[in-house]
Amino acid sequence: MPRFDYECLVSRQRNNAGAPTFLLFHAPAGEVLQWAAIKRLEEETGAPQRKTSPAKVNAIRRFLDTDDRNTIPTSVVVTLDLRNGEFTEPIAPSSVGRIGFEWNEGTPKPGLVIDGQHRLYGIEEFNRDTQVNLVAITGADDMEKAFQFLVINNKASKVSQDHIRALALQYDVGALKERLKTARLNLDPNVGYVGIVNEGEDSPFRQMIAWPLTPEANRIVTPSAIEASITYIQQKRVKDFDSDDVLLEFFYTIWRRIHVLWPDLWTPESRLLTKVGVICMTQYLTDALTSSYDLGHLDISDPEQIATLVDAILANQERKFWRVPWTSTSYDTKVGRALIAQSLTQIARNVRAGSPWFEDIEMVDATEIEADEVEPPAPPAQL
Repeated sequence: MPRFDYECLVSRQRNNAGAPTFLLFHAPAGEVLQWAAIKRLEEETGAPQRKTSPAKVNAIRRFLDTDDRNTIPTSVVVTLDLRNGEFTEPIAPSSVGRIGFEWNEGTPKPGLVIDGQHRLYGIEEFNRDTQVNLVAITGADDMEKAFQFLVINNKASKVSQDHIRALALQYDVGALKERLKTARLNLDPNVGYVGIVNEGEDSPFRQMIAWPLTPEANRIVTPSAIEASITYIQQKRVKDFDSDDVLLEFFYTIWRRIHVLWPDLWTPESRLLTKVGVICMTQYLTDALTSSYDLGHLDISDPEQIATLVDAILANQERKFWRVPWTSTSYDTKVGRALIAQSLTQIARNVRAGSPWFEDIEMVDATEIEADEVEPPAPPAQL
């Protein structure tokens, strides 16, 4: 049976005999997951953890993978049920204590993760031997465990952008900006997500945003298209989208699949990559994906599930819609965008019904398309 031994610092914040003791130590992520359980609410009533978000796990792994200076100093919080003899008190306040326990496969794990499941999984995916900082709560009954979880998960708040900017004044701003990109953070609140989308290594629009930071020849997608698209996703009020990592991964996955399936439309001349094209296609796919999420058919934080569903949706679309002439030169209005949305819906219905994709599409000249799409007669058979 595996045995786990750690040196630790001991901290007691309160003198009350009923208050828990904190043990501060570090251990490899893969090892922690051996002895610490992650109980999720959807699997067990009253469990502390929400459903694991693959997007958040991937974001942690990507953050560590991007720059070998990137670290995660914040502690994972666990409860640890130790029996007599498994914890040795330090001899003096300044010395260390010791933890030593065994765990048999198939028996309840002595540890329970209270906060940090995504950090643990993400670090393990990066490298299971990477050390994780831990705060272990000992001497806690079930009510204390529930209390700690509720306090930790409801009292946390994000650091304001102004605070980040103030910190940047103490350092080389340019160097800090580069490091912050690996964590999908930006110093300038006015830039918002556009800068992250333009600079992110995993962004399908990397170095394509039409602004001064991009080489002139690559300026294809307008910043307002990105802003409007992400705002539309946020307006769906899906709780998972409160996480920047889940939100961006959702947006990235949609457009990665479009790029893979319709590579011929990934050009400066493409109507799909115009402002109205990016916004309308994002809205169309977001509506379909969130509807599937609402019905319980999609984990919206899982990029693999999103990619599979996007592929299915695009199988009932027609790339030619974005290439054939439209009856107007501009649709970048509320009415115009609504007409594009209606067209995308009608195309899907036509394809499903086996009808010509352009049937009942007001935006295109059906007679001209029909002439182009008539197959030439087969050559006479050779005798």
